[in-house]
Amino acid sequence: MKWVKKIVWICLLLSILTLPVWADGPARIERTTVNGMPILLQRTNSEVVEVTMLLKSGSGLDGKKKGAAELMNMLVYLKLLSAPESLGSVNVLTRPDYTEIRIQASAENLKNVLVELESLLTTPLYSYDVIMDLKQFLIADIKGMPAFNKTYYETNRSFYGPDHPYNDYLEPEVVESITGHDVYRWYRQTYQPGNAILSIAGGVKESMNQIAKIFSNMLYESVDQRLLIQPVIPNQTRLIEREDYNGRIASICMGFGAPRIQDTEYPAFRIIAYYLEDYQYYFEKLRIEEGLMYTGMVYYSYLERPQAPNIVFLTMTDPDDLFLVEAKTLDIIEELKEKGIEQSMIAQIAEALEKEGKSRIQAVIGASRRNVMSYYLQNQLVYGENLWPKLKQVTTADIQKAAAKYLNHYVRVAYVPREKPDNF
Repeated sequence: MKWVKKIVWICLLLSILTLPVWADGPARIERTTVNGMPILLQRTNSEVVEVTMLLKSGSGLDGKKKGAAELMNMLVYLKLLSAPESLGSVNVLTRPDYTEIRIQASAENLKNVLVELESLLTTPLYSYDVIMDLKQFLIADIKGMPAFNKTYYETNRSFYGPDHPYNDYLEPEVVESITGHDVYRWYRQTYQPGNAILSIAGGVKESMNQIAKIFSNMLYESVDQRLLIQPVIPNQTRLIEREDYNGRIASICMGFGAPRIQDTEYPAFRIIAYYLEDYQYYFEKLRIEEGLMYTGMVYYSYLERPQAPNIVFLTMTDPDDLFLVEAKTLDIIEELKEKGIEQSMIAQIAEALEKEGKSRIQAVIGASRRNVMSYYLQNQLVYGENLWPKLKQVTTADIQKAAAKYLNHYVRVAYVPREKPDNF
């Protein structure tokens, strides 16, 4: 498992245990619960089946032993890859709120996939030797992390605080201190039927009863390890600078507060995020007109961290332009607070978001590559009909209020080369 993760939008909201059926969904969803584990099944014409197991706890349960979740899930990943029967495409994702196991396999191989997942929930999994090897691998991976990635993780640590579950920055010294007991304890807290949701989509031949039977002998314990994570809004601006021993450009990450999906300011802030990113106002001004950046992105993590999102500007630039990039960014933030976004532009963004959402719905109809769980969460909670009417009601004043509330203070982390590079 790569420690340096792609920064992607991951559509998971952990407060949902059972999901309603869409009015215009691509297929009916069957559901049942076995030993405390909800099972969702959606049949399509695809020959591929995608299985997702969501465990409602993640690395946020590590406490001061950050890295135990990562090590255990690396072991789980290796176990799934080395299953007696090849399972297909396997991915194990570790997040503070949750652990996600996602497997794409042929319809004929579905039973083997489900048997392996049942084993994870019932048969103790641990290997001291493998964990020790993985620990050294993880430490080496951390030490070799590019500065561009370090800026993001260190921003999280500074933004949320060292003891907050969303501080997922791993230190080599902390990982070195993790014991086998720490890893196994986290596994026993997390890999429990009462802590899991299973979602299956694709050309499934088995009946729901046949699927449920595979999990019928699991021991059920009443477990709820979901994290109660409070939102964070910085009350002061923090500027942090680090020396990059190997780099030749400056990496800068600026993190701002943002509302949660359930907050009233969310629709206005969704407009703001789209305005900054997809309309490329921020990047086009800096990259095209002023040539200040090599690369960059705006990342609004309302999906990955649904309980306490933040908005992040992440970029690389010439060391001499570091403070200019920051100043230009703040100019745009001030403009949002003072002037908002013109009503005509808000209408265009709301229309664009609705078109994107509808195109996503059409793209996944009949396909299994988009699991029923992520399909529902993305299209109903984020891009779907619940949000679209609210976006159209956003006013310029709403934009100003949301920007003033959440964009007052920020955390800036910069990694600057030890030696200034020659021009090229």
